[in-house]
Amino acid sequence: MIALNIPGITVEESTERLKIVLPIRRSRVYLGTYSILLLVWIGMLLYGLMFTWQIALSGARFAFVFTLLLLVFLFVLYRLGRIIWRQWQFYVANREVLFLFKDHLIIRRPVSLLGITHAYDRQYMRPFTYDHAKHSPAFEYGSLYILFGGSLPGPDGEALVVFLNGRYFPHDDNEDERWDIKD
Repeated sequence: MIALNIPGITVEESTERLKIVLPIRRSRVYLGTYSILLLVWIGMLLYGLMFTWQIALSGARFAFVFTLLLLVFLFVLYRLGRIIWRQWQFYVANREVLFLFKDHLIIRRPVSLLGITHAYDRQYMRPFTYDHAKHSPAFEYGSLYILFGGSLPGPDGEALVVFLNGRYFPHDDNEDERWDIKD
């Protein structure tokens, strides 16, 4: 068993899962941008709802059609706001938590009781790698390339990859041989 001894990383193990807490450096530019976008979105949504209510109750002959157009616009605005909300949660989180179970992996960026959570079935995961271009541990999940722990320094990220592969992919030590095509 390989031990994980990286400063700043917390490891908790129980009989059913392994929990690894990774620190995150916040990007103040993205956090500020998405905070402003979130406030503008809330203002637009509230004003749009009030305006739609006023038009619907105005009694004008075009009110029904105009109200329907406004409701379509508000639906599109709501969907856009969900994207902004998720990105804001991504950048406001101060830690990333990996939950490793026997059959799945959960990556969570908690924000109080909220936050972003992604779950991955381990049977579709490839062994963990360290992406030197993006300075982040990563893994392939089907056709997706998932990055996590981007705030870790290079040697610490590589040590985390070695730990995770030694723990959850012990038989895939030499993956180059596995993908060689034999005639």
